Amino acid sequence: MTPEEFKSLDAVGLVQRLKSGEVTPLELVNLAAREIEIQDPALGAVVAIDTEGAQRAALDPKAGLLAGVPILIKDTNIDVKGFATRHGSRLYEDAAPAQVDSEFVSRLRKAGAIILGKTKTPEFAGDFVTEPEWQGPCRNPRNPQYASGGSSGGSACAVGAGMVPVAHGTDCGGSIRVPASVCGVVGLKPSRGRNPVGPHVGEFVGGLDSEHVLTRTVRDSALLLDVLSGYEPGAPYAAPPAPLSWLECLKTRSPRLKIAFACARPDGSNIDEAIHKAILNAVDFLSKDGHELRPFNWPDMTKAGAAAALFWQMEIEALMEHKAQTRGYPISAQDVEWITYEFYKCSTQRTALDVHHARATQNKVSHDMADSFTDIDVLITPTVALAPPLIGGFVATGERYLDEWYKNAYAFSPFTEVFNLTGQPAISIPVGIMENGLPIGMQIVGKFGDEETILRLASEVERSLLATTLFAKA
Repeated sequence: MTPEEFKSLDAVGLVQRLKSGEVTPLELVNLAAREIEIQDPALGAVVAIDTEGAQRAALDPKAGLLAGVPILIKDTNIDVKGFATRHGSRLYEDAAPAQVDSEFVSRLRKAGAIILGKTKTPEFAGDFVTEPEWQGPCRNPRNPQYASGGSSGGSACAVGAGMVPVAHGTDCGGSIRVPASVCGVVGLKPSRGRNPVGPHVGEFVGGLDSEHVLTRTVRDSALLLDVLSGYEPGAPYAAPPAPLSWLECLKTRSPRLKIAFACARPDGSNIDEAIHKAILNAVDFLSKDGHELRPFNWPDMTKAGAAAALFWQMEIEALMEHKAQTRGYPISAQDVEWITYEFYKCSTQRTALDVHHARATQNKVSHDMADSFTDIDVLITPTVALAPPLIGGFVATGERYLDEWYKNAYAFSPFTEVFNLTGQPAISIPVGIMENGLPIGMQIVGKFGDEETILRLASEVERSLLATTLFAKA
């Protein structure tokens, strides 16, 4: 297999060639390692790699749905035996290698996937761009002058550049969907409780976090959901029953759906003109394809952002306090990036009553959004509202005001975080390209537990808009 063939094929296509004997697992590992060696110095997506360990695993591959497919894991939340989990922070620079795999990784290995290394994240996954000061920026594979999004920017970049067909991502406020959009790949945030996050923890970010992958195609995302999904004993959440195979579901055409769409931010403000046009083009296609389209009226979300911020900042505080306890002295501003320390200070000032109010807001937003979905099947929005910034262009300048970061962050990504609060599944797929060559992503949101509908619709849009997507399909 040539490097060009490897970069053009998704995991389903690679598995087909593995089964036919056209390529071996070892060849795939070597191809992936070669792409990382060639491309990553300029892009900065990968922070750890164990080529020799992956080669040994490839010589004795396990049978399964992913037998022989090389995969990368984001360097936060999920532990990989033999790799340290450093969360993109110099505070964890001396972290010891994990002794056991998280359940997420165990399921990948049981399916035959080969773990090759780990991808970059902003410090403690706390930003919509992936530019940790300690490790340097991760760049957009379509145009390296621009950001790759965050916080799963390393994974999105690696998949978008063709280093690997699949890479793990975490999503607490858009961290799978945002980088998927700006890197031109597919990113699904499953329903709360669909995929495991343990066994070391019961939940991340108050239940807002979902673990899944970034992929080249919708069918790969469905395949990985077949591999990863299922209740984890002891977990605090369980998603509704699933079909026998999401991948098989893609073979059945969607019925006529009631689809709502929104092209303005929830506060009514306008978005980037090119993104707006791409979403309207997709809406027009869906209408002509027989679906019923209608504008969406956002429920009141004025308190949603503050509630979500409490949960993810609380998670950052917990990681920092854990490190303070293990090393025996307090955290200081010199230990972490300025914005991380600001998040930390915000969290330490909150009370139990603040957490109670945030939970109440989460419940209200979830009920209001469920009401909004009563007479529709899915919601379509842009994934992000603006083109990705230039490298270094997203951080606050001068006095580094936290309010400036909030303003920039939520102007860029106002459509994703609410669905972490509600726990609904949402997927970002490429639907267009800007004049500067950067991709445009569209978000499809389903009812809680209904990944089947959004995956099927996403697959149909993907096939129909093949001329404007960025990857060859196997």
